[in-house]
Amino acid sequence: MLKKTLFVLLSVLILSGVCFAQEDPAKEQMEEKTPAVAQEQPAKEQMEEKTPAVTQEQPALVLEEIHICTAVEDRQPSGVGTVFPEDLDKIYCFTKIEGAEDMTYVHHVWYFENNEIARVKLPVKSISWRTWSSKKLNMLLGNGHVEIVSESGDILGKAEFEIQAAEKAEAVGETEETGVSEETSEAPKEQ
Repeated sequence: MLKKTLFVLLSVLILSGVCFAQEDPAKEQMEEKTPAVAQEQPAKEQMEEKTPAVTQEQPALVLEEIHICTAVEDRQPSGVGTVFPEDLDKIYCFTKIEGAEDMTYVHHVWYFENNEIARVKLPVKSISWRTWSSKKLNMLLGNGHVEIVSESGDILGKAEFEIQAAEKAEAVGETEETGVSEETSEAPKEQ
């Protein structure tokens, strides 16, 4: 019986030793895993640093020029002004857009007496792009404007105009020179 008790005690001690011996490698394994967890933190920070680059928006478009005019000739506005006669067939909104790195669109949104009367979607295909739209006047008298709106909905700018009776508009046109750019004044005019 003594042998049996000794055997049990020895077995318990051996097993305890084995358990204690296994406890150390288990701790080492946990310590080895801990640095791996610590390394995850910099990886998360790297991902957070990269996130803005992925979600970075296209550079903002800039409206360099906007003119209301009676015609566009050789990709240049002519008859630039703010007051136009009612007997004119149509008027144009000429724009020069800067900043598009990829093809995008702008909208020329025409208003007359604060009511939207037309929305024209126009492509912008390069970093510097000229484009225009036109509107038939249909004998309208009063005030209007054109807003230039980016594809994302930002208003890039606007130009106002007024349609007056022919005699009154001609008198104003003789004394007022508004909206004429240097580029426009250098362009040859055909008569």
